[in-house]
Amino acid sequence: MFANHRRSTSRAGISAPLVLFVIASCVDKPLPSDARQGTPAIAFDFANNPSSPSPIIIRRDGLLLRVITIDAAQGIIAIHGPIDNPVCDNLTTRDPVDAQQISTPSDAQGIRLLIQATETHVEIYAGTDISQLFPFVQSKFCAFVASTPTVYEGTARYSVNLGSSMASFRWEGDVMRTSDAAMFRYVERQDVVSPGSGTSNTTSSFIRLQSNGL
Repeated sequence: MFANHRRSTSRAGISAPLVLFVIASCVDKPLPSDARQGTPAIAFDFANNPSSPSPIIIRRDGLLLRVITIDAAQGIIAIHGPIDNPVCDNLTTRDPVDAQQISTPSDAQGIRLLIQATETHVEIYAGTDISQLFPFVQSKFCAFVASTPTVYEGTARYSVNLGSSMASFRWEGDVMRTSDAAMFRYVERQDVVSPGSGTSNTTSSFIRLQSNGL
């Protein structure tokens, strides 16, 4: 999905719809019974909406998410989701995240999606072939994670900022190199900007692993 000098690709699945919370307010003052002279009467129905309505905010916590990324330059695959549960299926291999969607009901129809989680799983494998991992097929995915040794594993803070013309993914945390238990600081970033129809996207991405001993 995203590529540059360190070519990287993302695949994600969201398991549940967002739930809309409508907040209403009221006042304890009596409503006027007559319009003042020279002042238009107040409309108490909802047919006369403003020309520029307020943004619509949708929030959901506990949304389950799994992301697969590739860094072709380093020859590694990252699975962002737990893979060591006793039961391996499409739900148990996803991390819970908090999501907020902001929509602008105007001519522009702008939209922004924010996803955050303070602690998500990451497992890094050697190789770039994700045919066993995406799209999700339980028999293939579970066989891969059961039989393929990890190179690094740990937890990371996760955030996603998706707009109408851009997408930004961030992971940052500490991972252990499984060969010798050495600890590394792990940072992964993926960004894409979509200028508009008929124009190529501008993309950048990388995975960085730095020894905590440095």
